[in-house]
Amino acid sequence: MARDTQGKWQYMREAGELAVIGLTLVFATAIGYFLGHQVERVWPEWKPWGGVVGAMLGVVAGFLEMARTLKRLNRKIEAAERERDGGEH
Repeated sequence: MARDTQGKWQYMREAGELAVIGLTLVFATAIGYFLGHQVERVWPEWKPWGGVVGAMLGVVAGFLEMARTLKRLNRKIEAAERERDGGEH
């Protein structure tokens, strides 16, 4: 019974990590734009490209983090399936 409860909490934890992926992408884009905007304030000749480039770098960083998170969750799920199946794989 305790093992079943632990499994349910594990799935809830993984669902929470998946839910954070969207927020990570949004926050990375916003932070990139903000940093690009700060570049524009220091070097005004970069306007409007500082914000654009910063936002694009933020999107790239967000997608890289999304890929890392999905890869980590996939490894966890595969390990749990191997353990459940008795190590057949």
